[in-house]
Amino acid sequence: MKILNLWMIALMALSSTFVSCSDSDDDTDNAEQAKAIAGTYKGYSIGESKMFSDYLMGADASATIIANSDGTINLVYKSGSGDFILNNLKVSSKSFKGEGEVALAMGGNTPGNYEYTLEGSVSDAKVLTLKANVPVPMGGIDIEFIQAETPIAYYVASTYQYNTNLSISVMGSSYGSTEDCKAIVKRASETTVNITLNGFGNLTGGGSNMSLGDFTINGVNVEKTTSGYTLSLGEFESEAESSTGTPTPITGVSLEGTVATDGTAEITVAFKPGSMPMPITAIFIGSSKSSAQ
Repeated sequence: MKILNLWMIALMALSSTFVSCSDSDDDTDNAEQAKAIAGTYKGYSIGESKMFSDYLMGADASATIIANSDGTINLVYKSGSGDFILNNLKVSSKSFKGEGEVALAMGGNTPGNYEYTLEGSVSDAKVLTLKANVPVPMGGIDIEFIQAETPIAYYVASTYQYNTNLSISVMGSSYGSTEDCKAIVKRASETTVNITLNGFGNLTGGGSNMSLGDFTINGVNVEKTTSGYTLSLGEFESEAESSTGTPTPITGVSLEGTVATDGTAEITVAFKPGSMPMPITAIFIGSSKSSAQ
């Protein structure tokens, strides 16, 4: 019986040794993964929600990962609209996730505190993938970190709806105007945008008889200048919706414009609707920021 008890004690000790070695190996592996993904990653942040998509949340975003001695990491993600700070995150296969609370500012408004979840990973090429979900504001916002230089088109992509005016003229003669208008600018590529002019149906004056609705101008080039950005486009053919919903052919479209660093846009478009032999010139002026901002 004593011999049997001695064998059982020896087996238990050996089993304990194996478990201890396994835990030690896991700790070492986690510590190595944490060190491998540590560093500062620079890029920009994009937001998606029910109210907007492909929205530039921060042009100078960064994420800093610090490796802890126990194999966990600390993360500081400066999204441009709020700082996501999480400590002691466990790392598995160079991936991690956590949850916390962030002070999130939208559109220059006072920041509000919101709960969020966050997931991230780092590839063998040291490229960080990172996304935070903030479920409460605007029906939920996904904020994604992109490790790259911010495409120039993002700097002008916005809705210009404040202090607006849309006026049209034919051969230099005024043909109506309205303040009930806006320009919606969406990123099409890294250096081009699509612009939708809204408000032709609200013109007062001679332009109200044209029955011309909104139309979108695609592939507008964006270039940076010392005072902001320029917009340009060669001639092309397009189509617009009239106020009755019937498509109206648009020919001879040309566009030029500017977007200042303060968010003020001025866009001049020349076009020929339908069979009209002479071009109409439309000038839109507006800002992406309210006077309160």
